[in-house]
Amino acid sequence: MSELHEASEVKKAVRDRYARAATREAGCCEPSCCGDGMASAGEISESIGYSADELAQLPDDANLGLGCGNPTAIASLSEGEIVLDLGSGAGIDCFLAAAAVGSTGKVIGVDMTPQMLERARRNAEAGGYGNVEFRLGEIEALPVADRSVDVIISNCVLNLSTDKPRVMAEAFRVLKPGGRLVVSDMVSDVPIPDVMERNLDSVAACLPTFRDVYLQQFENAGFEDVRITNERPYPTAFILEDPGVKAHVARHPDHASQLRRFAASIFGAHFEASKP
Repeated sequence: MSELHEASEVKKAVRDRYARAATREAGCCEPSCCGDGMASAGEISESIGYSADELAQLPDDANLGLGCGNPTAIASLSEGEIVLDLGSGAGIDCFLAAAAVGSTGKVIGVDMTPQMLERARRNAEAGGYGNVEFRLGEIEALPVADRSVDVIISNCVLNLSTDKPRVMAEAFRVLKPGGRLVVSDMVSDVPIPDVMERNLDSVAACLPTFRDVYLQQFENAGFEDVRITNERPYPTAFILEDPGVKAHVARHPDHASQLRRFAASIFGAHFEASKP
């Protein structure tokens, strides 16, 4: 399979998975998509850094439990700022950011899945968020003007891209000089097991990147003061209870220990960087 074809297949798998998540009460990286008895979206979100008070102020359909951290919690957003959310989903982080920047600020959410955009726009209308706008687009080619954004946030999305250097370049392009980027994403120091790396469902479910590789990609794009400000273990059950992982272990029980070790190595990390 050519690299271009493989990238196209991955993007299709990601879009399909998020389209399914947008049309039901299910997540992408979590056991909520497995059926009854699993963690709710609220429980998942609280476990990765959202407070109960934050979640209570959101429209009912905004939280799908898709993230791996809470990027708005450390973005230090100020009144009047323009915020861009890469891979905005049903709008959870956009709506939290909207409250922080106020009526004089603006929040732009970009997502490549039409079903997610439809849900996010319904949520914005239901919540009366007049300072939030959702745009259809890919994070590798942002529908946003040069030097027009004060802050970029993103939550468990950059790892889904097959061309992260291009995403970094686009983020750098749209940020104003002195602007900052705050990203929550999944990291690990353990290589991805071959069985997961070759599986489109696993790739579409937010596989981690090596910490050092991620930091270097930001620096290569021109960002300064690149750092990880916080990280916490990502609940292993959210990986091991994924239907695809469970099905594979049922067929290949000898792979179970390797997959458990990999799942235990994953952290939700907060990256921060600034544009000179």
